[in-house]
Amino acid sequence: MIKPAHIEWSDETPISAAFDDVYFSKASGIDETRYVFLQQNHLAERWQTLFSHTTVGSSPHFTIAETGFGTGLNFLCAWQLWQQIRSQCTPSQQAASQASPSPWLHFVSVEKFPLMKESLAQALAHWPELAEQSEKLLAAYPPLVDGWHTLTFAEDNLVLHLFLGDIKHWLPNIRGQVDAWFLDGFAPSKNPEMWDATLFDNMARLTANNGTAATFTSAGLVKRGLKGAGFSIKKVKGFGHKREMLTAQFNASCGPRKPAWLNHTPWFNPSPVINSSKPNTGNKPISAIVIGGGIAGCASAYALAKRGVKVTLLEQNTDIALGGSGNPQGVLYAKLSADMNAHSQFYLAGYLHSLRLLNELMPDKQHWRDCGVLQLAFNEKEAKRQQQFNARHGLDEVVHFVDAEQASAIAGTAIEQSGLFFPKGGWVSPRHWCQRLTQHDNIKVLCAQHVTALTQLEETVGETPRWQVRSLQNDQAQTFDADMVVIANAHMSRQLQAVNFLPTKALPGQVTKAQLGDAKATETSISLNTVLCGASYVAPSHDQQLVFGATYRLKSEDESIQDSDNQINLENLNKDFPSVGQQLSSAPALTGRAATRCTVPDYTPVAGAVLNPEHFNPAYADLKNSKNWTFDQPAHFLSGLYLNCGHGSRGLSSAPLCAELITAQALGEPWPLPAELADVLSPSRFLVKALTP
Repeated sequence: MIKPAHIEWSDETPISAAFDDVYFSKASGIDETRYVFLQQNHLAERWQTLFSHTTVGSSPHFTIAETGFGTGLNFLCAWQLWQQIRSQCTPSQQAASQASPSPWLHFVSVEKFPLMKESLAQALAHWPELAEQSEKLLAAYPPLVDGWHTLTFAEDNLVLHLFLGDIKHWLPNIRGQVDAWFLDGFAPSKNPEMWDATLFDNMARLTANNGTAATFTSAGLVKRGLKGAGFSIKKVKGFGHKREMLTAQFNASCGPRKPAWLNHTPWFNPSPVINSSKPNTGNKPISAIVIGGGIAGCASAYALAKRGVKVTLLEQNTDIALGGSGNPQGVLYAKLSADMNAHSQFYLAGYLHSLRLLNELMPDKQHWRDCGVLQLAFNEKEAKRQQQFNARHGLDEVVHFVDAEQASAIAGTAIEQSGLFFPKGGWVSPRHWCQRLTQHDNIKVLCAQHVTALTQLEETVGETPRWQVRSLQNDQAQTFDADMVVIANAHMSRQLQAVNFLPTKALPGQVTKAQLGDAKATETSISLNTVLCGASYVAPSHDQQLVFGATYRLKSEDESIQDSDNQINLENLNKDFPSVGQQLSSAPALTGRAATRCTVPDYTPVAGAVLNPEHFNPAYADLKNSKNWTFDQPAHFLSGLYLNCGHGSRGLSSAPLCAELITAQALGEPWPLPAELADVLSPSRFLVKALTP
């Protein structure tokens, strides 16, 4: 549970009551930040070089890692400088950037005691010269929920990866390569727990060759820690009255680094960029094929396209989002366990990410509504679970407990049960969201493409092997080549040989639509203000329709629309939400829509790089003897091949974040999830499970 910072104020300067230290210099915090972190890490010069050396065949980015987000002042100053360097790009560089990906800045930061939004606004008001950046940060500032928060400012090619929690949990879970460190946080004498071996060991693991670090302190334990991690250090004049500070450059002076894969789970370490001697501007994919035009495929295409990758999306139907992503209204919320296990942590992160993305891409809310979601306690067991959840987790900004009376007031209709209320949740038209995601100059959508084969072409010397996809369109054979492929065609994915080890299953089902405003139902809307979820669900009426359901055909693969399923959905509506069902006529006009969901046995999405099963099984046969066997060789991944599938009925809350994970792995960016959650999603888990006792 996150505890917000306890702030005291002295002449408009915020002071941490817990650490008895200021967040920034009383004299001139902004000048101190620019001197200590921006100037001493030589960011202006390095970014000018980054922009001037962007070429076709690269996907450049620069990563800053910061130990202590505080008021966000360091982030905002870096953001402002990044904007200035981008604006200074020459016309020839701007023309080149249209033919090659434009650089991105990733800012990775941690905060154990985050400021409440009101305190943050008060602190940042002190710096009117940062008003533009402050306003955008405050608008995107996440709820104070434990874990990773990925905030994208696409207009500036900027991503803030903000982790709320303990630095000792955060650092080992970072995957990516760091170019510069802002060693901030409170002074070592006041916050010694931060400045320990965990910090310096992970700096050695994560820092790029010739990466830099800067810190306001010159304490002996910091000097010794940096030297022990392989940095050469230098004392320079401190800011203002401070006599000296430290700068450092990583040169692996303590010897070669331990490879990322040299642990007991090499199958969860796909990125060759981590601990690589190649700079971040090395060969990266500049073209991609995405197979599947549902929410997983469209989100994957968008995540890649906005980084400058040219994407060809292949869909077997006559248009995108005609399968499981074609329902008129899908529910956006997160079903969370009482103990907030890894599964729940992922879905909470995915839910918050999807909300941010919807607000960014569809701000008019014409095809989605953040009307709230009530997850009702439909039996005593569920009521007990919800009460336990509410008692254990302080997530009131995201979800909170309501009794039946409060639920009725929120819903605008009589509710008989207590429940958990997600005030920012709601319903989404998946098809309209898919259409918006693919409205990008770097995405080409080709429909009626029946993919028949996927082949990795022979490797060219010095280059990563490309992929070829063969398909049929109107019985005409076609081929497409690209640097990478994302398989996102749900349960159809296992038909491709490279991923035929997937235990995916097709699960058909049907939603029901009651037409309003016709001869049998004179009302054109239903009194319901929010989505209701229980054993079934119903969304507020839209376009003179009431959508509810849904059935699951556990022992059938039949995708036809069935009147019996409509009757089942109507019976469940009247049983679960009687006050809504009573507003329909006694014999409403019902239509249905049937579609197939893709599920896997552990009910967790499949997202990430794909292992070569032909190599894995003989190389790791010793897993049959012990799942804790230690291996001394890297796992063989099929370079450039990724999966995004298995989302079941929760793809709205999971697929977009999985798309960001895949993109980060492909481009060598910082991952948008902690490694421990990415491992839970990895396709590798099925190969490991098949071998472990």
